[in-house]
Amino acid sequence: MIALTQLIAGIAWDPQIRGVLIVVVGVAVLMGSAYLLLGTNLGNRLGFLIALTGLFGWMTIMGLFWWIQPSATGPAGVGPVWDVVEVNYGDLTQSNLPKAHELDVPAALDAGLPAPDALNVATAAELEEIKATVDEVSDPWRLLAESDKEFGEAKSVVDTELANGTYVGLNASDVIDTPDDYVATYTFDTGGKDKRSGDGWWDRVTNRVDQTLQITHPPHYLVLQVCPSTPETRAEAAEPGQPPPSPTCDPSAETISVIMERDIGNRRLPVALFTFFSGTIFGLLCYMLHVRDRRLSQHLAAPVPLPAKV
Repeated sequence: MIALTQLIAGIAWDPQIRGVLIVVVGVAVLMGSAYLLLGTNLGNRLGFLIALTGLFGWMTIMGLFWWIQPSATGPAGVGPVWDVVEVNYGDLTQSNLPKAHELDVPAALDAGLPAPDALNVATAAELEEIKATVDEVSDPWRLLAESDKEFGEAKSVVDTELANGTYVGLNASDVIDTPDDYVATYTFDTGGKDKRSGDGWWDRVTNRVDQTLQITHPPHYLVLQVCPSTPETRAEAAEPGQPPPSPTCDPSAETISVIMERDIGNRRLPVALFTFFSGTIFGLLCYMLHVRDRRLSQHLAAPVPLPAKV
């Protein structure tokens, strides 16, 4: 009875390695079949060398494709992200980042920077006009609108950073721990690779070429300013059964500036190392085949020795 129980337990044993076994069997069948055909026609050693050369050649080609366009199917590293450098209250001249001292928001307001609500509803033409005026005053900092892709990425980082409940508004009890507790006002960025000067096809081509030839990545900073919302417009102040009110900036609260730096990541580094490794092995194997063919040619071209006289 005990032996039967052990036998049933052994049959039912499932180590949860089906995926590994499927991959191992698939690789063995595909590569083994190619080696079997080559080995039966060329011999064991030469067939194995040619099969291995073809494998690393294919890996090199795949690595080049993955390197040009990293995808989820290939080995990819960490993508670019925004890293929070500092959270500043009030005056940016007190920031630990010297680059932030050059951002003068009051001067931009005097130059015609509208209120955040008016800026968010401005048309594309109006926004370009505002940016041209503000960027001239706040140079080297550039104004970013909420429609910009960088704003969306930075806003999610700010939401995560401020949601830990360690930042407060004007009063010590005014804790910021949800996105409803503050309102995004203005966003500026500076640095990075050169921006495109226009939307024409020539501007796109020249900008892509310039960015490709620019090997180094200059530091890229972004400042996203938020204003704590009034207690009456926060989510906890909503009446039961009623939708939460829209957060409204508290004019008596200090402006909170979240300073971030762009981390370009290493998305292409793993696949680049993979390609270099595969290409190196492929080159060595091709050289071994070349040496073998050269020696074989020398042996075939050698004169046949005369038979010994008896």
